[in-house]
Amino acid sequence: MRYYDRIIHYSLWILTLIGLVFIFSGYTVPRLIYYLTYSGDTAYLLQAFKPFFNLLPMLLIGFAFYYGFIYLDRIEFFLERKPLGRKILKKISRIRLGKFINILVWITIFLMTIVWLEKFIFHLKVNRWLLGPQKKILITGLTILSYYLFLSYQFAKDKINWQKVLGISFIFLFLLLMQPDVGTSILLIFSFVTLLFFRFFKLKKVVYSFYFLTSSIAVLSFFAILNANVKLQLPNPFEGTKFGHVIVRINNWLDPFRDVTASSYQLANSLYAVHRGGIDGVGFGFGYRKLYMGPTVHTDFIFATIGEETGFIFAVFIFGVTLVLLLRLLVISFRISNLFEKFFIILVAIETFLLAFINAGMAVNLIPSKGWPYPLISYAPFYVVFYIIQLGIVQYFVQKRFYEVY
Repeated sequence: MRYYDRIIHYSLWILTLIGLVFIFSGYTVPRLIYYLTYSGDTAYLLQAFKPFFNLLPMLLIGFAFYYGFIYLDRIEFFLERKPLGRKILKKISRIRLGKFINILVWITIFLMTIVWLEKFIFHLKVNRWLLGPQKKILITGLTILSYYLFLSYQFAKDKINWQKVLGISFIFLFLLLMQPDVGTSILLIFSFVTLLFFRFFKLKKVVYSFYFLTSSIAVLSFFAILNANVKLQLPNPFEGTKFGHVIVRINNWLDPFRDVTASSYQLANSLYAVHRGGIDGVGFGFGYRKLYMGPTVHTDFIFATIGEETGFIFAVFIFGVTLVLLLRLLVISFRISNLFEKFFIILVAIETFLLAFINAGMAVNLIPSKGWPYPLISYAPFYVVFYIIQLGIVQYFVQKRFYEVY
């Protein structure tokens, strides 16, 4: 019998398969139609499947780590039977958890520094890629994973080294803002503040804070709906700088049809798509608004494709699966007594909630647009591999504390 959590396991597979299906619909189907109707060029046919050439290897790597964590006891048993395997296990056992996390953190900082330097070397206005000019190897997922491990480990100590915690946090935020990557910076700050509540406040206060947060989001969303007729716009003091797009996105949220041929083009088409889908959608593959949404149709705005083709009912199903995954992570975290494991699982739950809410919320203009992927559904190969690894680490904790969880 495998001691792992079935709810997390099946939620992971369901969301991953849904993601593959809608990436195919959003990106591949229009290009296949063009190939069959107009082109006939084999190169264009291969171009239609380009996302899968990038995504599938990353999924294989992610699931290899995921199942590696689940079957870790069998892997150790196999290695112990071999002389070389025993040497490997002996060396691994000497590496303490804190040392491993520190090494991972400094490797991440080194890679983030390379990303920052590439922006100046290649004269790039924005760079979030390890190979900037080619836009390959995004390290956002590694940044989140290493920071979560570091934060969980430090907060689990009886006496927290605040100089180290704040120093590493400052370095992470500085390097992210230099890219600039405001979204990931917000995610890390929110995760830090939330973990502070869990570490130093009673559960009752944490629950009240969660209610306050969700109520604030609801008020903001309600304000956006009321403002549809007022069309309030904010001045942009950052115009012409690398942070100018932030105010532009807020203004697009306040009035999504202010500039439908330029800055609010994708958002307006997303709203058209969701409206056209209605309750039950127009049918898989039959959405046409995805033809006007450019490169974000299978990434940031994949929920617009889902809403148009399968409608509100299937969108609610996806929300339901995500909610089940989120609640299961929270339940496991509250049942586990080890603070490091508890805090890490809480952080994964925070990440799941924020990314899912923001990705779906911006597709229907409840909140300002932000380029965050929907966990396991959006096309984000270098992010999804580390998210799956995070869930694999959670499964490893479940195995260790199986009788606490169940």
